[in-house]
Amino acid sequence: MKNMKNILAGILAFFRNFFTSCKAERYKVICTDGAFKNVKSAYRPGERVKIYFPYVATDTDYSFYLDGERINGWSYSDRKGFVLTFTMPGHDVELTYNSINSMENPFCE
Repeated sequence: MKNMKNILAGILAFFRNFFTSCKAERYKVICTDGAFKNVKSAYRPGERVKIYFPYVATDTDYSFYLDGERINGWSYSDRKGFVLTFTMPGHDVELTYNSINSMENPFCE
């Protein structure tokens, strides 16, 4: 009977540890204007994040920022637009962008 209690206690401890480890902290990528696509509801720290910016206009220069710091690790896909990739840190982050029309004539006012 004592062995049976020990076995049951071991099984319960195993399942408790198993299910609590599945609840690892997750954090959000906050994109306020909805311009980014493929954004999951949450990411684990260290997870590779891949987000798309499909609204690409000609004659426009884009800059992307993660928590106010410029992201240089982006690429371009004809089907998806700009592809932003980064490793998720252990906190919520804000993803923003800036666009400037590069064909504006500074002499016309």
